[in-house]
Amino acid sequence: MNDLLVSPFVPEQLKTKADGTFSRMFVDLALKSFASPHTGSLLLDQDCNLLMAGESLGKKLGYRTEELERMNLQTLVHPGELLLCMHHMSQLVSGQLSRYETEMRWLSADGQTLWMSVYAVELKDSNGGPAYIYMQTQDITAQKDAESALQESLIRMTSLLETFADAYIMLNRSGQLVYVNRNAEQLLQLNREDMLGHGIRGTVPEWLGAGFYKACWRAIEEAVPVFYQDYYPLVKKWLEVSCYPGKPGLSVFIRDITRHKEQEETLRATKQQLDSMIEHAADTIAILDADLRLTKVNKAFIDLFGYGEAELIGERPPNIPEELWIESELLFRKALQGKQISSFETKRKRKDGTPLDMSLTISPVVGKDQDITGICIIGRDISESKATEELLRNSEKLSVAGQLAAGIAHEIRNPLTSLKGFTQFMKSAGHYKEHYLDIMSSELTRIEHIISEMLLLAKPRAAIFHYKRIGPILADVLSLLEAQANLNSVGFKTRIKPDLPAVRCEENQLKQLFINIVKNAVEAMPMGGTVEIVAALAEPGMLAITFRDEGDGIPAELLQRISEPFYTTKENGSGLGLMVSQKIVTEHKGRMAIASEAGVGTTVTITLPV
Repeated sequence: MNDLLVSPFVPEQLKTKADGTFSRMFVDLALKSFASPHTGSLLLDQDCNLLMAGESLGKKLGYRTEELERMNLQTLVHPGELLLCMHHMSQLVSGQLSRYETEMRWLSADGQTLWMSVYAVELKDSNGGPAYIYMQTQDITAQKDAESALQESLIRMTSLLETFADAYIMLNRSGQLVYVNRNAEQLLQLNREDMLGHGIRGTVPEWLGAGFYKACWRAIEEAVPVFYQDYYPLVKKWLEVSCYPGKPGLSVFIRDITRHKEQEETLRATKQQLDSMIEHAADTIAILDADLRLTKVNKAFIDLFGYGEAELIGERPPNIPEELWIESELLFRKALQGKQISSFETKRKRKDGTPLDMSLTISPVVGKDQDITGICIIGRDISESKATEELLRNSEKLSVAGQLAAGIAHEIRNPLTSLKGFTQFMKSAGHYKEHYLDIMSSELTRIEHIISEMLLLAKPRAAIFHYKRIGPILADVLSLLEAQANLNSVGFKTRIKPDLPAVRCEENQLKQLFINIVKNAVEAMPMGGTVEIVAALAEPGMLAITFRDEGDGIPAELLQRISEPFYTTKENGSGLGLMVSQKIVTEHKGRMAIASEAGVGTTVTITLPV
């Protein structure tokens, strides 16, 4: 047996006495335990001095066996455990305890704390008195660390569950409540102490109903997650219940979704209203996705263009003329970048090919994540209004032409008189000089120019925009109005900056605009005067043409009304001139400003983009 002992010191009681309190088997096992690599054994005297120590304990604590056998138990036990340990030792020595088991902390040689499970018994001498204390220890540090980590994890989990916005309850597999968070207490209006350890039926309020119990039991028995939503009139709440089964039992989350449901209902009602507004709107409405394919059109769109809904949805808009596709796509792409295009006038066509004048407003469609998912095109058929505008414009042209007739007649009569005189002279003389022919040709050219300008002004033509310089346009206008100006003793003074950039315009419309303004200026000075015309860059990207007369000016109360249709202060005026002029300026994306001072004159400024 000696070869099983770590220490050469073996108490006689353990070696030879096997017929006392302990059996021979116990003694043999005790002796063998000193050599066990799994159990750390100690033999202590009554003062807790170590007499024998197992090698495995020495390795755990970082001491050699011979060092341990010179130490006292008090130096190995953690200070926090010392009083209780010494109390138990004294109870063993005094016979109050024959044995005891506990878990306590020990200190290693390098000061580290180790957890040990301890089993201690008293060994008596031959007289039955206390002689030694035999102690077995086992390192449970890893187990304690795991328990501590688990405890910390449980604390963190509990803290997390308490912060959940949802009500949370945990059931074991028998359906008993083992955890209830604060929000569950508030929702169920019960104290958790009254619920823990009890089954859900009879504990959870009846207003949750049979559906709640069925969902919980189904999740437990079938081991599948179960979800449902329901409205509970008693508490006036919509609740969403989620049941998740697991090894320990069932986790149940109960979320109050009343506000979410109310928002859903509000959104649903709003969507119905919007759908109704879109469907019954007088204007055409079309929704395109990011690929410029139609996803929705309203009744007005179908009625105006003559396509069936099945022909439109999922397709690119077929009502766009082929020659306008590039222009339209550029506008659509701008809208997809977040820009809004308002009151853009363009052409569209019906299914039968009939062209239509349309005014379009194109806006981006923003999704729930604030990303642009498509565009909305609101269109208005302005074919009738465009036709009316053209009639008004032609009416104004004819009015201007009629009012210019006297001056034109005077202007043409003079060269005709010259031609007649030269013709009679050559007829009577029987010969003529080449110089006379040059004069006659010049006079004929002047007549041709005046008539051409008159016809150009009166003849209706399609609006085609080109880049033109403003100087030659103004020169043609002043040439046409020169005769009327001469009749009124009015002169023209021009200051046109050289090298001005060209303006994108419809030349004939600009001429009509300038004729209206200059003609008004001439008529405002019946006793004669000067009309000053200035053209210069006013601001970056804008050209300003200013017309200033020396007439009597316009009274303030009349200045506010001069842009009204059919309002005129002239005896034979139509009241349409300024309205037509304003329309022309708008079509050229420009601005018109009128300033007037009584007794000083009137200034009209036209600003056009270049």
